[in-house]
Amino acid sequence: MISLTVNTQTPPVKINLTFQQLVEKYGELDMPIDLGQLNPEDIQTTVGGVSRMIMQLADRLGLNPIWVSLGPGYPPEAIYKNVKISFVDLDPENLNRFTRFKEGLYTASHGLSHYKFNPKDYIGYTIYNWNSAKILMEKFDKTDVYFINDFQQLLVGGLIGPSAPAVLWYHIPMVPENLNPENRGFVRRSLDGFDTVILSTKRDLEGVVRLGSRVKVKQIYPFIDPDSLNPPGRHVAQRVSDKLGLKGEDKKILLVGRMDPIKSQDIAISAIRGINAKLILVGNGSFTSTSLGHDKASTWAKTLKELARKEGVEDKVVFAGYLPDEELNALYETCDAVILPSRIEGFGLSVCEGWKFKKPVVVSKGAGISELILDGVNGFTFDAGNAEGLKDSINKALDAKPEMGEMGYTTLDQWCSLRANSEKIEQVMEEAYYSYKPRTSP
Repeated sequence: MISLTVNTQTPPVKINLTFQQLVEKYGELDMPIDLGQLNPEDIQTTVGGVSRMIMQLADRLGLNPIWVSLGPGYPPEAIYKNVKISFVDLDPENLNRFTRFKEGLYTASHGLSHYKFNPKDYIGYTIYNWNSAKILMEKFDKTDVYFINDFQQLLVGGLIGPSAPAVLWYHIPMVPENLNPENRGFVRRSLDGFDTVILSTKRDLEGVVRLGSRVKVKQIYPFIDPDSLNPPGRHVAQRVSDKLGLKGEDKKILLVGRMDPIKSQDIAISAIRGINAKLILVGNGSFTSTSLGHDKASTWAKTLKELARKEGVEDKVVFAGYLPDEELNALYETCDAVILPSRIEGFGLSVCEGWKFKKPVVVSKGAGISELILDGVNGFTFDAGNAEGLKDSINKALDAKPEMGEMGYTTLDQWCSLRANSEKIEQVMEEAYYSYKPRTSP
């Protein structure tokens, strides 16, 4: 079995206190800090789909990877579930620059805005990537393959260079037409610094071809571990209903996603006016919103609440915020449909979670997972941004027969489950390792 060193922006576990606050609370701490010994309220284990996915993959393959992530104010090293994590810290100025650059690239990739390449912001992005690569290279003797994840780490492949194989999984939409020439060139050159790039959808695979990159590419759908989503007991479901003010007779439409304009919660709020159901919005800020000082989440939440008021649907929209796993699973178990209305989305793992609970799903054609939807068979699709189309599809989902949920579960099992995709990723890593020929000194 080959050994992996993982690199993600978002860590596999979020620490709710700074290193200094941890010392003040717990006294002198040995390095690496064992996060399992901290009080539960001091850590958050549900921090993002990518990190959770990689943790599940590591468990499936019997790996204990080394992990390098951004952690402003975090301790240098920590251990969580036998995974040793090294945190990259940045001074406030370069953290702000890094955040502005990657958020500009992110919003442009999703077609939300045009981002003009800013050299000073790029310096912050480069310093973060350099610091990440430096720590990664310190793990060289314990690494067969570097597994780099997403657009925040695009420079790492070139920095690692010919020293060891590096595989990138690019999780956001690869639609070159959304990027201006400067950003297209940056992404193309960066991808060519990796040995292999994994794309999440066929749409994105075709995007790399249009981009003109020469890198070796593979397409693998993101996944969940269905066995990790267990239906909770009735007492949990009742607790969540009481907490959110839901009644037993309410039809419930579930939308799970961080508070972000790309998730198009606004389209769902406009659509719910013509539906006899409650819309439950689960999610708060991403790691960027909660840890990097870029608080777009609360701004977007305020916008959505004002929209609900203007639409006259305040009593039909529930802002649930962050929910622990068992409470979220209770909503999946008791809801009547799961929706993903994003204008454009890299994939959409919340749909897979809905399929796990055999729920009908409604998905925007801008979401990557729409490639797996057969209208009227395992779900429904609608044109991105079309509130009327979303309304019609939700009403169809509420009338769907149980067979639709069964077909959704079959789709999950075949295309986007841990079981189906772990071997594919393992094969990519082994190919990168065994085909790699490092340079030798003359």
